[in-house]
Amino acid sequence: MAKPEKPLLSLGARGTIADTLTFQKRGREHIVREKPIPKDPKSAAQLAWRQVYRDAVAAWHALSEEEKEAWRGVCPGLTAYQCFMGSELKYVPPPLPIDVGAEAIDRGYWLSFGYTLIGKDNPANASGIITTVEIWANVNLSGCIVGTFYTTNENTLKCRDSVSIGAVTSGSKQTFNGLSLTVETGDYIGMYFTNGAMERDLEEFAGLWTLSSKHIDPGDEAIYDFEKQDAISLKGIGEAAA
Repeated sequence: MAKPEKPLLSLGARGTIADTLTFQKRGREHIVREKPIPKDPKSAAQLAWRQVYRDAVAAWHALSEEEKEAWRGVCPGLTAYQCFMGSELKYVPPPLPIDVGAEAIDRGYWLSFGYTLIGKDNPANASGIITTVEIWANVNLSGCIVGTFYTTNENTLKCRDSVSIGAVTSGSKQTFNGLSLTVETGDYIGMYFTNGAMERDLEEFAGLWTLSSKHIDPGDEAIYDFEKQDAISLKGIGEAAA
């Protein structure tokens, strides 16, 4: 813990007290403020790079003394360790796969057309683009649209982006590739269709937001009903933004 350079209430007090208050001098002014806490958003990119760094450190420690010594002098002005780490950290981690929504599987119940449906299960683990959507329909769907949503106030959700799927054949998992659907960390995936029915479960899931009629154009915002423990067979897959 830092100690004040002068008595606490004196004009020259500086430093941090109890990891809470920081005394500083800025120009001619003496100020006291809460100790700033660095933000750690733990984004997907940050977490990926942290793992690369941990792997590089582990690789260094796994080297024999002879192998470590072989790095000495390879990089002018750097130690053997710094040279090795610089080489290892040139590696670019692969894009983090995005995963959002419940699995597209055969379920015990069904849900009919005419509603905007948003699954609460498995929020998006990263920001990026959804390129693939998987759907298991109970009855052939027509006019199917898939979108990403985020909450603005509890059961109020807003559509971030959407893409038209069209017809979806029932009875098995249908996969739609080559899509471009923007998603942010924590978003949910939802859908709307003009005819047909979706595979649905009624218990042991995170829940399902439902609202009559179409609310799936980007920017659409509405208050939804919430069905506890429900889920539909709709899943999005993609890659995190670089």
